[in-house]
Amino acid sequence: MLVGAMRHWVKAVQAGRCPCGDIRPAFQNAALAAAVPHFHVMMAVLNRHATEKMGMGHLDSVQVSEHEAIILAMVRTTGGGGLTHVAGTAAHLVGEDHATHLLVPTAALAQALANANRLPASPIHDPDCTRFPE
Repeated sequence: MLVGAMRHWVKAVQAGRCPCGDIRPAFQNAALAAAVPHFHVMMAVLNRHATEKMGMGHLDSVQVSEHEAIILAMVRTTGGGGLTHVAGTAAHLVGEDHATHLLVPTAALAQALANANRLPASPIHDPDCTRFPE
């Protein structure tokens, strides 16, 4: 749901439309209409203050981009009570001056998702994988 919402948000902004109308159905279908403003502000902060161009996938892509994965991990970690754990990631994405502006809506979004039992899944870690040692 979040990956699709990110992609629809980006497409709407690129087309010069307000993205809220494009993303609202995904949140309403998941009984999360109150989370739309939090998601919108999170994406707006990323759009306005990202330290590098954010790479989002195309609407029909089945693969999750690196930046989409980072955002999903931030939401998941924040929703699990790990706000301090993602502060460095937020600062990396938008700079120190805007990190709090990213963390506040991300935390609110994560809380709404957690309340609806819709947080993204935790990243998979395979301790037997030799290509990616701990």
